[in-house]
Amino acid sequence: MVMPTHIRRNIAFVVALLIALAIPASTIAQTTTPLIRVGAGPDDTSTPLIYADRMGLFKKAGVNVELVKLAGSAAIAAALAGGSLEIAKMSSSVAITAHVKGLPFTAIGAISAYSSEHPDFALIVPLTSPIKSAKDLQGKTLASVSLQDFQVLATQVWAAQNGVDPTSFKFIEMPVTSTLNALEQGRVDAAPVAEPILSASLAAGKFRIIGYPVDAIAKHFTGGLLLANVSWVEGHRNVIDRFLHVAADASKYVGSHENDMAPLLAEYMNVDPGSITKTRHAVRGVAIVPADLQPVIDALVKFKTIPKPFPAEEMICSCALRH
Repeated sequence: MVMPTHIRRNIAFVVALLIALAIPASTIAQTTTPLIRVGAGPDDTSTPLIYADRMGLFKKAGVNVELVKLAGSAAIAAALAGGSLEIAKMSSSVAITAHVKGLPFTAIGAISAYSSEHPDFALIVPLTSPIKSAKDLQGKTLASVSLQDFQVLATQVWAAQNGVDPTSFKFIEMPVTSTLNALEQGRVDAAPVAEPILSASLAAGKFRIIGYPVDAIAKHFTGGLLLANVSWVEGHRNVIDRFLHVAADASKYVGSHENDMAPLLAEYMNVDPGSITKTRHAVRGVAIVPADLQPVIDALVKFKTIPKPFPAEEMICSCALRH
């Protein structure tokens, strides 16, 4: 006996409904939520993102995040431009340069700010080095994680303010993990170093600080930004809003539990947790204040990295100013 068509259709509908009801809502959400690949370098300012990822905070908020570790801001910017990232954490100087070059990036939030009251960046030399001040650096060789990164700009501004010709420097690009060995072996004379490597190097008793170059930019300014491609932002405002809320909450928590974060950061950086327990941390938070980004733009103009100044608001997404 052949079953009537309308009965077969009703049975198929009931079966499909029962299957759908048997699938947990969380599973359905995971299959429909777009993957957001977030690029972050191995440094202290990445800690809120690492914490939110490891604790499952993005997942709880319905945001499907994959944290991608890359060497530095220049590599992260290239990955964002190439489409292999949806969101990128990079230094403000690299982000500004990318904007001026016409790359379709927009700042959706901040991730850190620099404060001269708690400097998380300094210029170091070997303990036995004859270099005592900026003037002793004339014509010297310095290491930097990237020739386009903020470390180079800050060092140049600081040198000029101290009567040294920054064009006399020779910068060598190398991973931050290789910098200390290069200093000990005499392959470079000095290096601008950020946390947590800065504190680890001082704790080793083999290096000393000769200056805080970042103070030459401003006493307080936006150090790290969260960026995305303009075209991607337009279609993902809701998910960006959830992402930023999680990042803001994580930043607040991390800021009040810094000592508990060492194992997470050490795992991400593949270093001994004991080497980063005395880290001097950046100012946490995702809100962007245009006035705190403008000093970096002005410094890039002064050293002809970009041709002319522009208002910081020009590169900030409207979605960022709410957080």
